[in-house]
Amino acid sequence: MQKTGYLIAIAIAALAAALYMFQSTAAEDDRLSYQTQLVALGDIESLVNASGAIKPMVTVEVGSELSGVISELLVDFNSSVKKGQLIARLDSRTVRARLRQAEADLAMAKANLAQQQASLARSGAQLTRAQNAHIRQRELLARQLTSEADVDNSRANLLVAEAEAALSQALVSASRAQIQQREAQLEQANLDLERTNIRSPLAGMIINRQVDVGQTVAASLSAPVLFVIAQDLSRMQIEADIDEADIGKLKQGQLVRFTVDAYPTVKYQGDVLQVRKAAKTVSNVVTYTVIIAANNANGSLLPGMTANVDIILGRQADVLKVPNAALRFRPAKMSASESRGEQRLYLQIMNLNLDEEQKKLVAPIVESFLAELKAFREENKGSWNADRGINRLRQKLNNQLKAVLTESQFDQFRTAGRQHRKSGGSGGEVWILQDGAPKRVAVQMGLAGDEYTEVLGETLKQGDAVIVRVSRQAAPS
Repeated sequence: MQKTGYLIAIAIAALAAALYMFQSTAAEDDRLSYQTQLVALGDIESLVNASGAIKPMVTVEVGSELSGVISELLVDFNSSVKKGQLIARLDSRTVRARLRQAEADLAMAKANLAQQQASLARSGAQLTRAQNAHIRQRELLARQLTSEADVDNSRANLLVAEAEAALSQALVSASRAQIQQREAQLEQANLDLERTNIRSPLAGMIINRQVDVGQTVAASLSAPVLFVIAQDLSRMQIEADIDEADIGKLKQGQLVRFTVDAYPTVKYQGDVLQVRKAAKTVSNVVTYTVIIAANNANGSLLPGMTANVDIILGRQADVLKVPNAALRFRPAKMSASESRGEQRLYLQIMNLNLDEEQKKLVAPIVESFLAELKAFREENKGSWNADRGINRLRQKLNNQLKAVLTESQFDQFRTAGRQHRKSGGSGGEVWILQDGAPKRVAVQMGLAGDEYTEVLGETLKQGDAVIVRVSRQAAPS
């Protein structure tokens, strides 16, 4: 019995030491200088920062399907062009020679067809004569006025005439097919002649020219690029590479602010047009391309500029905010290995304003709960129904605390737990100075920006001074 009482006294003393850790060491920290910052009302923006190249919404590379020498250039850089407008010419002398050759081949094929048709007519006449001769020989044989040999000769002549007629018909068909072939060659030559005239496929502006007059272009497996045409420079897009850690926060339509180095004081606006799902991996860093559309009515944005982009995830106006440095601050004597669950429970109990008797009663309850929770998690690691056991331990803790705390304190404790679960665990802590020593205050965090974070609830109010950093002053000699 004495041993049990001794162990309980040790547990109570340990937790009491933890609860008063900073008050009991205040004397040792007399030489610590705390820098504070006031909690204030203001605006907060949550941003994702990136950079990307500015490009036209639609860009077309104009090439040549033919090899040849550039004989004429009709446009230059920054020239405005219309759809179908002639912008360059290739030397067409070789193509024109092929065209004349194709025309001559077609004329020859047509003459050959006429010749074969004449041969077909002659073969038809010879066939008719052979048929009549064979009929007469058969009639004479019936009257016994001729011999069997003469009939056989007439039959043979008939078969020869039929074969020649068939041959003539085949030659006529071949001549017609040859005409179609020559016509196709002539059409190809005309098409090649038209392709020596390079025309703009769309209305826009020439933003790049890669050839000069007299330069030879060689079209083999791919068409050489002669010009680059931007369809409409009044609308531009930015291709920004976003880290995989931030890509889940982005969606179509989000507002974007960006600047360019050419006009560092000008703030441009755009919106997220597309979040592409194709990942890019460079040096084991995974990024995704996000397309941002921007208005360029004044023409100040030029293709190729680098945009420094801020994608606005959320914005809150006139809210209570604390510096992010205050949320990161921890006293030097606070154990870095303290678990999130223990921190939250400790913060909730510290904010209940317990009296001395309550602190003595709460200490063993909390120590027992944390020990049982740790043992249970180790024994049921990976178990599918572990949550049931944890819920039972939490219910046991609530029942024990309910017997010690007042009704208002217990309601405050339960409310803090519900708020934590509802926010998905978005709780934090800041430290304020009380009697010259740091005091921990639990806060519920809202929207987070680069410098400030929104705080919810009533644990902090405007004008409270939160600790952002600490420095040690040299002891007097």
